[in-house]
Amino acid sequence: MELKRFVSPMLDQNMYAVCEGTHCFIVDPYDGAGSDEFIQGLAVDFLLVTHEHYDHISGVNAFKEKYGAHLYANQKCDEHMRKPTKNYSKYFEAYMKFQQGVELRDLTIDPAYSCCADHIIEDEYAMDWLGHRVFIKSAPGHSAGGNLIFLDDACIFSGDCMLPPELPAARFPGGDNKAFEAVTLPYLRSLDKMLTVYPGHGDSFTLKDFHLLQKEADF
Repeated sequence: MELKRFVSPMLDQNMYAVCEGTHCFIVDPYDGAGSDEFIQGLAVDFLLVTHEHYDHISGVNAFKEKYGAHLYANQKCDEHMRKPTKNYSKYFEAYMKFQQGVELRDLTIDPAYSCCADHIIEDEYAMDWLGHRVFIKSAPGHSAGGNLIFLDDACIFSGDCMLPPELPAARFPGGDNKAFEAVTLPYLRSLDKMLTVYPGHGDSFTLKDFHLLQKEADF
């Protein structure tokens, strides 16, 4: 199995391709330079998103069209992906103008962007994929439609649920710190602390690293 990370110029968002032989699935698709060459010749079996924000879903429609892949997402995520005011594509260009070091000239931002799930999943959903277990768990906090995506018992794709050292992750519009503390945080504390976390932005870390930073922040 091979795990490949692609970093988009859109807030340095991470897209991940998980490959087994000639098959792969994509987490948080971004349609841009680099990914086409790598994915060419592979069968894209399905798409997953960690949450509904524009920088994490901007490639969904392109990947569906290019590869015929279906998207799995929970109900709340699907509802928000369908609305530019909820996935924040409507406000994204203005938001990026306030970010230090971000160049807009190389980006194409669609303020009316929307997409939808092909399969609506429940609070928990598991599937077998070429001998691997993919498990999806709803994780509200950063957004209402957030998910944790597990691959076997080795790693988590966390989206923006965990973004050390910038705590709390629920500080953005639409975030819900109470839901994070009541639902998502206890669940994270129940997991193996040596799990590798692949976040929506930045490099990987262990769940133990996150808990230590969280403790220091007295979150």
